[in-house]
Amino acid sequence: MSKVLEREDRQAKFLSELQALVKEIENSAEDLKVVAFMEYTAPPETVKPKVIRFSKVLELLRKLAERNDVQEGVSKVMFYSPTTGRSRGLTPSMMAGFQYIKPGVATKPHSHNMASIYLVVKGKGYSIIDGKRYDWEQGDVFVVPANAVHSHVNTGEEEAILFDVTDSGLLENLGILEFKED
Repeated sequence: MSKVLEREDRQAKFLSELQALVKEIENSAEDLKVVAFMEYTAPPETVKPKVIRFSKVLELLRKLAERNDVQEGVSKVMFYSPTTGRSRGLTPSMMAGFQYIKPGVATKPHSHNMASIYLVVKGKGYSIIDGKRYDWEQGDVFVVPANAVHSHVNTGEEEAILFDVTDSGLLENLGILEFKED
C-alpha cells in the first residue's frame, strides 16, 4: 500500500550536517544544486485565481498596435503568474493572452511547437493554417495545432480580437518551447 507524503522543506536539516560535501558536489559543476529527498523539498506556491479586466487589456492592445515596431496594426499580450516560476504561465502548464488585429491587417506567418485554442472575442476574418483557410467571426473557436504554420487576417471593418490559450507553460518547463517565422 502506498502513502501520499506531505511535502515539507527539511533540506536545511539534512544538508547542514553535510555542508562541506554538498558544497564540493555543487561546486564541481556550473549551475548545480543538491536535493537529498524530493519529498522534503518545499512544495511549489499555489497559483491563485484571478480575473483579468478586458476593458484595460483592450486599451493596452490598442496602444501597443499603434506603436508596434514588430508589425504595425497588430499587438499581443500574454499573462502569467509569478508563482509558476520558469513556465511563466497562468498555470504551470498553460498561458493565455489576447491578440489585436486592425482592419485589413494580416499577422506574419509563423509556427511554434505549442498548440493554441482561440476564441474570437470581436471581429471577423480568417486564419491560414498549414496552407488552408479557416474563416471565423465573433464567438467562434478554432485550434492551431503544434508546429502548424499560421497567420490571422482581419477582413472586417472593425478591430479583431482573439483570445488564446496555449500549452507553452508546459513546453517552457520542459525547456523545449520554440518559435519560428516564415
